[in-house]
Amino acid sequence: MSRSDNGGEDKGLRITRREFLAAAGAGAAAFIVGAVVGSTAFPREKEVVKPGPTQTVTATATETATITETQTQVQLVEKKYPKVKIANVSELREGQPVFKEYIGHRIVVIKLGEEAVNGVGPDKDIVAFSMLCTHMGGFLIFDGNTKTLICPLHFSQFDPSRGGQPVVGHATEYLPQVILEYDEASGDIFAVGFTALVYGRYDNLQGVKA
Repeated sequence: MSRSDNGGEDKGLRITRREFLAAAGAGAAAFIVGAVVGSTAFPREKEVVKPGPTQTVTATATETATITETQTQVQLVEKKYPKVKIANVSELREGQPVFKEYIGHRIVVIKLGEEAVNGVGPDKDIVAFSMLCTHMGGFLIFDGNTKTLICPLHFSQFDPSRGGQPVVGHATEYLPQVILEYDEASGDIFAVGFTALVYGRYDNLQGVKA
């Protein structure tokens, strides 16, 4: 190796600081790439865990009880109108109302003197009705001149010969008629039901035992 006259190294062999740092960086990068490639090409072996000795586990069986659910069925009992004696033909006079009660309802029994809808008796002229007006529940009176049932509150009138049909006033519904049965042998008259709901009731049989 030749040296210069001033005793230093030849300039061609000198490495500047910048060149040194560049060379060092390139070497580090090459090392990292080599490490990554090496780990991929030659993976490390996985550690294998060997099973230990076998243990015997004793399980206790639990007895299951079967529960049978019994459902109680509710049986609806149909209530029927009772048969109740309300009059006898011997006590009735034409055009004269007789006031009675049937299963807690005030009713009027009338012998009209002419055949009527649902009328009973020898002349089929005996009828009975609820005494409550279908308009607002006023108590009815019988007018012998017109042979109608009249409400004194608003003057609605009902014709008992035509099944309680409203003929005058605010009422628009038929007057509930009492269904009658007649015993020819004794002359007894029995109430066995209503044709419609009595005013103010959702059940005519309310409070009546089946």
